[in-house]
Amino acid sequence: MKTVNLTPKYHQVIIPYKCVIFSVHFLILLSLLFLSACSNPLEPVDSVEETDVKSELRDRSFRQFDPEKDAAKRKAVIIDFYDDTEGNIISMWAQYAEAGYALKEWEIFAKDYRIEKGGSEYRLYFIAPHSHQNIPSECDDCIETKGVSISIRNLYDKDKIQFKINDENKSLPAPFPVFKSWTNFNEDEYFD
Repeated sequence: MKTVNLTPKYHQVIIPYKCVIFSVHFLILLSLLFLSACSNPLEPVDSVEETDVKSELRDRSFRQFDPEKDAAKRKAVIIDFYDDTEGNIISMWAQYAEAGYALKEWEIFAKDYRIEKGGSEYRLYFIAPHSHQNIPSECDDCIETKGVSISIRNLYDKDKIQFKINDENKSLPAPFPVFKSWTNFNEDEYFD
């Protein structure tokens, strides 16, 4: 009796060696382009650029609310670059409020900051920062500041300037996390 082979016949596909080599090279090149486009390592700016950045930010105040200023529950952040009476030139104030009443309110401030740049991003690091909490209870230096920085892009375009608050250690209290992705902050007059 004859047996019948029911397995399908497979056809061998032959790919030319040059096509394989080209494909591998193309994928490697594409991967390198993707990685270089995504990575902008931050490096300290030189003293001339530092002076330019600080001059651009001096006497300016930026604020943003999430979801909006008059919301029943809102988060607010204000970033100021004003000299205060104690010589601080940078501060970040944060508040969480419900129904018009602040439930959490605190501030981080410093007499100076250092600047790094990567691509179009400037990152500001508080030098020897201090903090103060008003609500729910008053205390000094009770807000963890390690790993906290402020990123800015489109610095020289007041209509497109954006901020991002970096909290590497996820230690900032309420209202954080907020504004951890690029966000348009409104520039406002400084109110004492």
